[in-house]
Amino acid sequence: MVIRQASLLDVFYIQKLLGQLGYPDASLEMVSQKIQLHEDEDYHLLVAEDQSEVIAFISLHRFEFLHAQGKIGRITAFCVEERYRSKGVGAMLLAAAEKYLTEQGCTKLEVTSNLARERTHQFYLQNGYLIDSKRFVKYVQLSR
Repeated sequence: MVIRQASLLDVFYIQKLLGQLGYPDASLEMVSQKIQLHEDEDYHLLVAEDQSEVIAFISLHRFEFLHAQGKIGRITAFCVEERYRSKGVGAMLLAAAEKYLTEQGCTKLEVTSNLARERTHQFYLQNGYLIDSKRFVKYVQLSR
């Protein structure tokens, strides 16, 4: 298995994985735009590849603390192909993401996960993450 930065050649695989993650309406155009966005300095998109097939991705964002030294590294999306789950792929990709973020000066790593994803919560807890705050969300309509 190879872990590498995503490229536009991965768009079909990432679109399929987004569907498995619960976002089946992600168009190829949108996914292509997001892959390009993750080439910016504060973003990063890694994929795990097995025999020339992308089997997982993890998207990352880093930004400055206002109240402390260092940066926050956030996992914004993460999916392992259903056939490869519970086989160590996620742990390897997570470790690569953590290494990247800490090399970029992040002193706190965070991830949010839907309340219904109990297996995912166990995965993060087993990999050293703690539950330390609540997240409040408000969805708003954009003016056109």
